[in-house]
Amino acid sequence: MDREYDKMLDLLIRSMDMELAEADALALEQALSDSEALRDEKVRLIAMRERLAEWTAPEDPNFAERVLTNLGKQVEEDLSAVIIRLFPRVAAACVLILGVALGTIYVTEGSLMMDTIIGVNEVLLEDAVLLVEDGF
Repeated sequence: MDREYDKMLDLLIRSMDMELAEADALALEQALSDSEALRDEKVRLIAMRERLAEWTAPEDPNFAERVLTNLGKQVEEDLSAVIIRLFPRVAAACVLILGVALGTIYVTEGSLMMDTIIGVNEVLLEDAVLLVEDGF
């Protein structure tokens, strides 16, 4: 279809919900008299509006509660699925970081003794007392 038809179709749809400006209303009337396709579209739109007006949703006082409950369950399921899916990757990343840290400690300190891992180098009792007394 062409741009003029699309413009008139837009005017037709708007005319069903609101009052058109006089120039637009005249242009739409002229287009309706000239175009059979536009008249068919108007008939189709009116029929669709009538069918929708007849339709009513069944009344259910618990509808909102059920929907919110189901949404809450879905969010919980989605979150647990994400955690389960990501766990192997996170665990692998932690092992890799730990390996790099231990490798760095071994290369720089020459051993993997507990004192070197936690970063404490042979602190004597006297040195510890002096540090505590100095407020460090």
